[in-house]
Amino acid sequence: MALVLPSNEGVRTAVEAGAGVAALSSLVVGPALKAGTLHAGPLAFDTRPFYGLRHKERYRTKAADALLDLLNSSPG
Repeated sequence: MALVLPSNEGVRTAVEAGAGVAALSSLVVGPALKAGTLHAGPLAFDTRPFYGLRHKERYRTKAADALLDLLNSSPG
């Protein structure tokens, strides 16, 4: 059975309530791990490529340029 929730926090709360297991970002579950309300399993994920798409005739902000630069400089 699958459960679809609108946010990572909703998934985290459901898992804390005993609804099942989930794979979530450490940023989402960090406080719950420290508090002991969640436990991390031994999972490892391979790195994945990220792609940025943009319209060539639209203005690109400095923030978008900085993000693309960061992604391009990341190993992998």
